[in-house]
Amino acid sequence: MNTRNRWFMVAAAMLPALAAGATIQGPQLGYVFDNAKKELRPILGIPGAAVLGQTLALASDVDLRKVAISPLENYALVVAGEHNQAMVFAMGQPALTPVLVQGADRGADQIVISVGGLAAALYYQDAGRIEVVTGLPAAPKVSSELYLQSGQELTAIAVGDDGHTVLAAAGGTVFQAAVGGEVPILRDLGLVTAITIPTKGTAFVADSGNNEIHRVQGIGAGIETDVIAGAKEGISSPVAVEVSRDGSRLFVANAKPGSVSIIDLQGDAVASTIKCACTPTGMLRLAGNEAFRLTEMSSQPMWVLDAGETEPRVLFIPAEAPGSSQQ
Repeated sequence: MNTRNRWFMVAAAMLPALAAGATIQGPQLGYVFDNAKKELRPILGIPGAAVLGQTLALASDVDLRKVAISPLENYALVVAGEHNQAMVFAMGQPALTPVLVQGADRGADQIVISVGGLAAALYYQDAGRIEVVTGLPAAPKVSSELYLQSGQELTAIAVGDDGHTVLAAAGGTVFQAAVGGEVPILRDLGLVTAITIPTKGTAFVADSGNNEIHRVQGIGAGIETDVIAGAKEGISSPVAVEVSRDGSRLFVANAKPGSVSIIDLQGDAVASTIKCACTPTGMLRLAGNEAFRLTEMSSQPMWVLDAGETEPRVLFIPAEAPGSSQQ
């Protein structure tokens, strides 16, 4: 059965219930933040046959300002409320109840979550301070504070599941954040747009300025770096980079033209490229086997990479019709 037919079958079953306000049971890909309406929405269904669900109810009346969703899709770390407090909403409840992040300052400028959802980082630009959050999601607290040169607008930031390793980039330089300040580990790149830390001691860095993907190994114990992919592997204005759960493949979202490059990390960087009728803005892991959201929620369809199939593919989640509401 082709993707179009699969979607129509799921949509036909789901949409009447959604319109009636019924609770939908079944597969769920994850969640997305509607930045225009400041709402969290579930993505119901499976890759190639998914629709947006009803807005999630919040137990407290708070305005969501910045939102990061765990790669495990089990919680959202947010900056919310009139005081811009950091708080966590655990998913899967009829009404989401916030848990404040103990020890967190107000007004974080950026939020990132580690690949396994075990740690997070809050960045405060004016102070050049990074607060590392652990104890997620049930008992979130700031476990350490790291520092960078104050006032830097970071172009990328990543935190490891160990709750200790934090890498950040400003323009063409990648730093390791430390209690005593920043330590450069990569210099003279073009424009760093994404960093991921899939395992302890290893990171991958996307350089959009030079259309390259750098690998960093030995973080904290003698750093070694190399370039594992470039233009000949289809890298073109990369905006996001992620590693498969088994560590065998690297996924790179390319903005120009819209595509995803898949690099074999166990061979000689053998690569394949999948075209997308979109301009990827990131690569956010969804539930299931190697599924990633490539674009944000808007008036246009959202696009998803489904790399768990024998033949990886890029699929879409339909946008809501103008004037429709799931409220």
